Amino acid sequence: MTILEDTENKAGICRVTAGWKKKDLPLEVVRRYWRDVHSPSIARRAGIWDYRHFQYDPVVTDLFAPVEGIDFAAPADEQLMWTSDVRYRDEDALAAFGQSPTKDILPGILGDIDLIVDQSTTYKAVGANAFTYKDATGLATPQGTPTRPTYQLFFRQKGEEAPFFAVLTELAKAWAQDANVLRVRLSLFDVPDMEAERKAGYPVKTHPVERQYQAWIDLVVASAPDARDLLSAVSGLGDVVATLHAYPVTTLCTFNYAGKPTLAGLRGFPAWDALTTLGGFHQAQPAILEWMYGDVAKGVTLHGEDAG
Repeated sequence: MTILEDTENKAGICRVTAGWKKKDLPLEVVRRYWRDVHSPSIARRAGIWDYRHFQYDPVVTDLFAPVEGIDFAAPADEQLMWTSDVRYRDEDALAAFGQSPTKDILPGILGDIDLIVDQSTTYKAVGANAFTYKDATGLATPQGTPTRPTYQLFFRQKGEEAPFFAVLTELAKAWAQDANVLRVRLSLFDVPDMEAERKAGYPVKTHPVERQYQAWIDLVVASAPDARDLLSAVSGLGDVVATLHAYPVTTLCTFNYAGKPTLAGLRGFPAWDALTTLGGFHQAQPAILEWMYGDVAKGVTLHGEDAG
């Protein structure tokens, strides 16, 4: 196991929020707000081990060769627009997150949900059900436009949960052995717990049950054609999978890594982009970051974002 896989797999709890915007809001404005305003405020909350934010193009139906019994299409007005993947080491870390920041401040952050979100669902994956089987990308904290074709694969099950989980686990393990697969992370979701979300103070705007997913794979391949025959790696997939929606990732930002905010998490993605494009690395010195942001910036370096 590489350092990338080992670091990610230290997280024992993952909360994956997938959603789409209010219909009257321009998509690009919403995406910019979620990335540049909402996410940096989340990145400062306690307890986070890893935090990635994904934005998508519409579902593609021809990434994989057809499999009998699986529907790859999705109505345009039901497709996801983003995913926030927040991970925690353990229940204590999740509890710390829930208490951060203080109750007088937190509503100002969660107000973004009422501002932007029409519907969203938060899924939880725990222990071995949230596992990175391979990461050969060499990027500990990818930022911006993916350097390799990156897809978020969302699955709906057919029949019972146990065989569905078993076949997807077998699929992820098989993909990890494929030289053309650079990254595969599998999340097998618990049934969403709306009452827990309410108790945590989140406005509940979940998708209807028939539109919820039961599993998610974060997939990076060397080239898009390399994905064509990947589903043939296991047998019986069409017996347990009803739907597979493949969302191409247009933007991927890593706001926390290994328990620390990244430079993008502290200063925001536009600042990270401007700094790295122009080469203003002096602005990423630890002393400057600690002066600007205090103790939360201790240990945060640009080099840490490039290490792998």
